[in-house]
Amino acid sequence: MNTTDIIPLTSDPTPEYYEKKAAALADSCRSVDTDSVKHIQTYHPEPERLTQLNRPDANFSLDDARAVVAREHGFVDWPTFLQHIADLNDPASPVAKFEQAVDAVVQGDLPLLKSLLQENPDIVYERSSRAHRATLLHYIAANGTENFRQVTPPNALEIAETLLAAGAVPDALADTYDTKWGTTLELLVSSFPPNQAGVQTALAEKLLDYGAAINGVRNNGGPLLTAIYFHYPKTAEALVARGARVDNVVTAGAMGKTAQLAGYINDDAKLKPEAPLVHVEWLKIANTPEANLALAFVWAAMLNRAETVRFLLEKGVSPASKDHRDWTALHWAGYFGHPEIVDLLLARKAPLEARNEFGGTVLDQTLWATAHEGARPHHLEVVQKLVDAGAKIHTWWLLSDLHPPLQENVARILREKVQ
Repeated sequence: MNTTDIIPLTSDPTPEYYEKKAAALADSCRSVDTDSVKHIQTYHPEPERLTQLNRPDANFSLDDARAVVAREHGFVDWPTFLQHIADLNDPASPVAKFEQAVDAVVQGDLPLLKSLLQENPDIVYERSSRAHRATLLHYIAANGTENFRQVTPPNALEIAETLLAAGAVPDALADTYDTKWGTTLELLVSSFPPNQAGVQTALAEKLLDYGAAINGVRNNGGPLLTAIYFHYPKTAEALVARGARVDNVVTAGAMGKTAQLAGYINDDAKLKPEAPLVHVEWLKIANTPEANLALAFVWAAMLNRAETVRFLLEKGVSPASKDHRDWTALHWAGYFGHPEIVDLLLARKAPLEARNEFGGTVLDQTLWATAHEGARPHHLEVVQKLVDAGAKIHTWWLLSDLHPPLQENVARILREKVQ
């Protein structure tokens, strides 16, 4: 179940209010209402069963509508949702106290949090009545829980210390992302808000100080691979410094362990039979030496490991290698603005027009990054290198109504090339 794209309750929730919402939703399905259909398909537990929406005889009952309303607010079903509302209306209930504590965590209200902990020390073990069943500590990760609470306060480290010192369990599992990532550490090292706030690495170390499993609760290297996968190299490096295992071809490549990688590869650019492959259930790559070596190469480029990229190219690894999402090394080097990697790859004739999972070429993906995420320090240099190398400039990048628009200094490089 989706536990993130959910909406908050009203400030004074009542069953009657949400019963009316459910009735209105059920009625909307008996006329042409495209928005309602999309909404229902997003939140209904069995959307494939609803084949007659937007018709007077729609096979969508009031109970179906109630299920959608419950799930759009993060609850597994209507009875659980109603019970949550009833509990909220009793300020002394454990649910009301827990919700108050969650707000204190995400808002950084340390005095209130300490007061609630003093009143009920066991609150650190309690769980949300929403479907994710998160503890208070999980909210520190700002990931996997309701989006409107995915916030990292300036004093997040103090909040985390307070919870952990009070007995919060570092490796408690929440029901998030189909349990692929469920501990606070796993959620943290894939989370944007704490990274943006500059505390992701410090929070990870705090969790480790209190005994979080550095190689994951499944002992499969999950936290390190997660930090790599979501492009947080500083946190990945901190995990390695604290003892996270670099014990397979893919992780060695991504972390720039060139000497270790050299021990896995034959002179013919193939892995030795005994070379350890990556094994983590959520990383959907073929369990083959070829796929592992390709991913090691692409991720080395993604994380700006120039020495490793150079070594693998010299060994004979193809510069056209792709990861499991059809991104080449040059796609990632352009996206993140790594000029040295771009030079290495262009010198080996890495393909400029290869298309990734989104259909984007190297230049397309680089330009998208500058427009949607802001130009990184070397992006202008990289864009210039790509167009000078002959990258095809698609005309839509120069449209006046492009949204969001390219930065003027980026657009200027393109205009000068097409004139």
